[in-house]
Amino acid sequence: MGSAKLEHMFDIFPPEVADLGALNAGELVDAARGWARAENAACARKLAVMAEIFARRTSDSAEERELWWVDPEAAVAAELAAALQLTQGLALHQTHRGVALRDRLPKVAAVFEAGLISDLLVRKIVWRTWLITDPQLMAAVDAELAGQVSRWGALSEKKLEAAIDATVIAHDPAALRQPRPGTADRAVEFGSPTDEPGYTSLWARLYSPDAAAVCDRVNRVADSVCAADPRSHAERLCDAFGAIGAGLETLACRCGHDDCDAAGRETPTRNTTIYLIADAETTEEPTETVEPAADHEPATETVEQSETEPAKPAKRAKPAFAFGAGVMPPALLGALVEGARLRYVRHPGDSPAEERYTPSTALAEFIRCRDLTCRFPFCDKPATDADIDHTVPYPVGPTHASNLKCLCRFHHLVKTFWGGPDGWRDRQLPDGTVIWTSPTGHTYTTYPGSRLLFPSLCRPTATLWFGEPPTPQTRDGRTAMMPRRRRTRAANRSRAINAERKLNAEHSDRGSDPPF
Repeated sequence: MGSAKLEHMFDIFPPEVADLGALNAGELVDAARGWARAENAACARKLAVMAEIFARRTSDSAEERELWWVDPEAAVAAELAAALQLTQGLALHQTHRGVALRDRLPKVAAVFEAGLISDLLVRKIVWRTWLITDPQLMAAVDAELAGQVSRWGALSEKKLEAAIDATVIAHDPAALRQPRPGTADRAVEFGSPTDEPGYTSLWARLYSPDAAAVCDRVNRVADSVCAADPRSHAERLCDAFGAIGAGLETLACRCGHDDCDAAGRETPTRNTTIYLIADAETTEEPTETVEPAADHEPATETVEQSETEPAKPAKRAKPAFAFGAGVMPPALLGALVEGARLRYVRHPGDSPAEERYTPSTALAEFIRCRDLTCRFPFCDKPATDADIDHTVPYPVGPTHASNLKCLCRFHHLVKTFWGGPDGWRDRQLPDGTVIWTSPTGHTYTTYPGSRLLFPSLCRPTATLWFGEPPTPQTRDGRTAMMPRRRRTRAANRSRAINAERKLNAEHSDRGSDPPF
């Protein structure tokens, strides 16, 4: 939409940032409201664009591909995720919201396009009307919500949900979204997206007797040291989980007293591999060890200077990188590597290609440490959980650092089965840079994750070819290798909607209260 049309829609276009200094407080509030409306209108148009390209990609695809694990929906989501700098999941959710607005809620979409409602409210409307299956009822709900939504005023989140639900119940009671009875399943989860690098959270829902037994044992192990142990009770509880995981019944005391019977106990044997990423020339046997400073401060090295020489800055300990988590402070590294066996990862330099498809352990470790994550645009899946992909397929493309990169399984399948002259194409440079070309011809450049933290790992390796890389012929029957779904996504959505409607109908037939 052009600027002139936006000015007509909002009467007076909101002021730019450079003009804010001349506004009074009331005018600033009006400016914030004006830009919020413009933001709503822009979001509506973005979702409409996503819905349009989604419809084209999914309607033109062969029916067989609907059962692919990376089906047309997933493929177009990957394309939109790269274009909009989103994760795969966010791109797919936004696309489905755009499709719902276009196909199920066109009148609400028009109010959204005018900037009168926010994306947050649109999400609630799409979610809480999702169970309506009759097109006529859906049209009636759409019209009623569109007429009411801009007049609801400043409602809380619960009141907004209640207003939407009231319209749904009036037209289709079986379509009400409602929580189910408290039949929580037992579960154990390791790790959370909010975990800081170097830490992993543990959450569990157990039967009460089992939880009591675990609690008792953890506390007994935590209390198995003497009173002089310097750790807090919370720290000893954490160490107790580690000891129990290693099969131990007690903790080794850290009091430092020679007469403490608990001081010499066995400590947990760790089986975790930690990579020490360093320049190749610095990974020789060290001649001097720098111990960490007290109070967990980064270790530093000082150099005596003569009066005529300028002082050199002290060397600072560099941070580490925890695969799947991110940058880890140097102070935490010591606790994690205590008692660990370190294995050096060396830059391959100008080493020749390996005469096999699967890279050697040394080459694979270098690729993972160089890339750190999946190399598809805006994907952050850790390299330790990724496949090692030949950019130019083997055997035309050799098993060489200049032709290998990390791709998570999903994006590996996207490249393999949605690639080619009219699909995704990638080109790799000797320093690990990968240039992706999308099905529409747009390009996205990704760099190795170690580029900023460990730049020596990005030194160029051998140049394999000059000019355009070779293009292998596509093998017949390759699509048979794509993992298959039992049912299409559309069938799964239909089953879920029908199952939830059936539960609602059963409660209604029995005359029972909604299971809140």
